Amino acid sequence: MTGSRDVLIIGGGVIGLAIAVELQQRGAQVTVLSRDFEQAASQAAAGMLAPQAEGITPREFQTLCLQSLAQYPTWISKLENLTGESTGYWPCGVLAPSYGVPDSSCSHRVEAFASPDQPTAPAAHSAIRYWLDRTALDHYQPGLGDTVTGAWWFPEEGQVDNRALFKALRLAAQTSGVDLQPGITVNALQQRNRQITHVRTSAGDFAAGHYVLAAGAWSHQLLPLPVVPRKGQMVSVSVPPGDSAPLSLQRILFGQDIYIVPRQDGRILIGATVEEVGFAAYNTLAGLQQLFERAQRLYPELQALPLLEHWWGFRPATPDQLPILGPSQCTNLTLATGHYRNGILLAPVTAALIGQWIADNQTDPLLEAFLWERFQSPVPKIPQSSSASVVFSDATVPMQVLEPISTPQPSSHQVDQPLVIAGREFTSRLMTGSGKYDNFEVMRQAVAASGSQIVTVAVRRVQTNAPGHEGLAEALNWQNIWMLPNTAGCQTAEDAVRVARLGREMAKLLGQEANHFIKLEVIPDAKYLLPDPIGTLQAAEQLVKEGFAVLPYINADPLLAKRLEEVGCATVMPLGSPIGSGQGIRNAANIQIIIENAKVPVVVDAGIGSPSEAAQAMEMGADALLINTAIAKAKDPIGMGRAMGLAAEAGRLAYMAGRIPTKAYASASSPLTGRINS
Repeated sequence: MTGSRDVLIIGGGVIGLAIAVELQQRGAQVTVLSRDFEQAASQAAAGMLAPQAEGITPREFQTLCLQSLAQYPTWISKLENLTGESTGYWPCGVLAPSYGVPDSSCSHRVEAFASPDQPTAPAAHSAIRYWLDRTALDHYQPGLGDTVTGAWWFPEEGQVDNRALFKALRLAAQTSGVDLQPGITVNALQQRNRQITHVRTSAGDFAAGHYVLAAGAWSHQLLPLPVVPRKGQMVSVSVPPGDSAPLSLQRILFGQDIYIVPRQDGRILIGATVEEVGFAAYNTLAGLQQLFERAQRLYPELQALPLLEHWWGFRPATPDQLPILGPSQCTNLTLATGHYRNGILLAPVTAALIGQWIADNQTDPLLEAFLWERFQSPVPKIPQSSSASVVFSDATVPMQVLEPISTPQPSSHQVDQPLVIAGREFTSRLMTGSGKYDNFEVMRQAVAASGSQIVTVAVRRVQTNAPGHEGLAEALNWQNIWMLPNTAGCQTAEDAVRVARLGREMAKLLGQEANHFIKLEVIPDAKYLLPDPIGTLQAAEQLVKEGFAVLPYINADPLLAKRLEEVGCATVMPLGSPIGSGQGIRNAANIQIIIENAKVPVVVDAGIGSPSEAAQAMEMGADALLINTAIAKAKDPIGMGRAMGLAAEAGRLAYMAGRIPTKAYASASSPLTGRINS
């Protein structure tokens, strides 16, 4: 195998990259395989965000598109802030010109526009549109063809530069830590017992815990999905360089079988044909002539402009022209394909829905209309017995119908699931610190005795060679131990973000190139060392945007824990009691609430002084512990390290086994029947 990652996405277009960024920011480790990122179908689109102008139906699809349109401003803002790249997002509005005369009762009025099959659509999913007759239209958008009688105006719609968006998404993926693998063709999905075990590619085999098929028009080559290519040809013209009289076209024109999209840089895109010709990778004279004729009829000024470019692309079309989203026949494979003409528009909502399904195992009811099963006919019943027959020519051969073989699963007392943080698996549930030991040799032996696989290191102290930390980077074998840099000593969010960036570089210097972990501490209080909740949240939001797997140290505040989880933190780390105090679990009720509601690992951090307290935290259902002072300052740190490791394991086993209920009265453990009475 070439490697094993948490999520493997097949397809490097806008949909695949949007999902990759979403999942990476939710704490997963993501790999994207693509034949050629530059040849993705999204490169050949026009970037229109116009579900209302297109008259999209049915209602479920209209709802999906309008939700995505509503998410666009926030989604684009986050993307541009993360990368510093412009996406060309422009809510310029869309004009839908008409060559006929609409109902005069609609003239010059605003209406809530719903699809014909759902005229009473909810207001949240209705669209504002205006009818402009030819007189009003000439004031608003001069230069339209003589046969245009008026236009519908959709002010809430617009466009994004699809190529700029693709560039920004690819940079966001790289910045977030997504592993982008170009030039790789996926040849097959290896399946066993309704699971994908690995994918076979032109570069070897790749394995992951979960897979996403986002291969667009090529998806049917890997699965029997009804997704076929619909070729679309496009051209662009431009305002001549140095022209002192810029073109008056400032709105998208969505006409009959033609659209014209002006860009802010002077380019004007014209598209697009719809052709059932398979993967015919070339432009044709007939296709381009069709575009020129329709475009000139709608906006005659185009005929005098210089031709800039012509190209083609392949839309992934399904029989009902709706996407295929959500779970598949395989329990670890999710589908995100078949977006047809609306891949750019649907990128934000697709990423959110798929991210929610994979990361949280939660499915939105909206997905039900887009499941792959809608194309399946009912399975015919086998008559009478459990055998059927297969006919080859004139011969009939009996075939036994076998029930699927289920593999027995180990019970919880046999095997525990590994601890998974940001897509990385650990068998030990005890994290340890690296400070306060008498010397490095004691630290090494104590860490080894504890079985800990994660050791936290104060970035600021290592960077400044603080006493007791000189040479710490060389003190442990970082090939076997995962470094958890921390921002200890930082009093503000800004300081913590800066130190976190240094921590990531420090991990790289030690050979952990993929290490984006950071234990976030923002502590302005010098006496009690209590974390600042506001500063912690501010720093966490920024670090998640930058692709860190953030493990925030917090007070046992259930609401803050939930908020940190929502912004994308990989864990929450509530304190049991103040750092180094050895007071044990003083916040048990609040920690229990955090554990019950969290969907990310809960790590009890600080205050644990004895193995019994460590076991108590694990028996409550904590996923892991972080212990430093109780081990480092014990009379025998090595022995205490082993004791804490065993306590964490015992507490975990006890939690899985389940304690007996507490009763107010005695209950005999020996049976009362069959006693000798004399």
